[in-house]
Amino acid sequence: MADTSSRVASRVPIAAEGEPVYFVRSGAAYRGVHARDVGNGLFVIREPVRDVQISDIRVERGYRVIENSAASRQTPAGCVGLRVRGARASNLERGFARIRYDSHDGVISDVSASGMLTTGATDLPVGIAFDDTAHDFRMERCVMRGFRWKRAAKKYWNGDGFSTERGNKRMQFRQCAAWDNSDGGFDLKSSETLLDDCVSGRNARNFRLWTSMRATRLTSLDPAKIGGIGDTTHFAIMATPGGPSLVITIDHLIVKSDRGWPIFDVHKGVAKIIVRSHDIHVPSGTPLVRSRGGGSIPGGVSFAGTPPKL
Repeated sequence: MADTSSRVASRVPIAAEGEPVYFVRSGAAYRGVHARDVGNGLFVIREPVRDVQISDIRVERGYRVIENSAASRQTPAGCVGLRVRGARASNLERGFARIRYDSHDGVISDVSASGMLTTGATDLPVGIAFDDTAHDFRMERCVMRGFRWKRAAKKYWNGDGFSTERGNKRMQFRQCAAWDNSDGGFDLKSSETLLDDCVSGRNARNFRLWTSMRATRLTSLDPAKIGGIGDTTHFAIMATPGGPSLVITIDHLIVKSDRGWPIFDVHKGVAKIIVRSHDIHVPSGTPLVRSRGGGSIPGGVSFAGTPPKL
């Protein structure tokens, strides 16, 4: 069912029937595509491409909207200068986008996507996922909601709004939000990461941070365990045992919850957390820091002003 044309007319309605539809070509502009029941990629990037534009997209039901997977294992399928703008997708089984290889210098903006409760054995759901060595991407005003992976009660339920991996770098999230995912709202392992005025709410771990990073304004609201094992917390700081301190700097921190979930869970290693200003409203007795597996913040969280009274 795939259409390999390089340019798509506006307002194209498609019943994908679980098949990929467009094999993306360099310089192509895909606008106004409205589809339902898409398979692993309404748009499939399977070869090296440049300057692709995808805008005004609507998807109802499917596996994944943008898939970056090479046609040949011998030839990576990096994408340079990708622009995605103005997309809405709902009832996605796996995610909105997966970007891989050495893809770089992309912008994904004004995208709203929602997942579903997935039960497949290997179908870990993520709204927008980066892998391999993808770098220098900017996400603006994107909202990822409800990516959940249902497993046995005593297993870990993955499912993230946004995720990056160790090989990714210089990723920026501006005014993005993650809601109602079964694991992390933002699950980030990339280096040189910026979180700029982002909101995360009702995820098991609203922010799960594995590397040093900087944030302007961060808002964490009402963490919620959806199922399985694992902690429930506003921030899971995933420090490395025996490694250098993981440093998180937040210009303005907003935390609000009706339940006393810990604000910072620190795992295994040493972290340094700097908060320049804050607006924290949580129940009396809420732990500011909880150690998991020997994790610690020597000297405690550093507040530029008066520390919160918890």
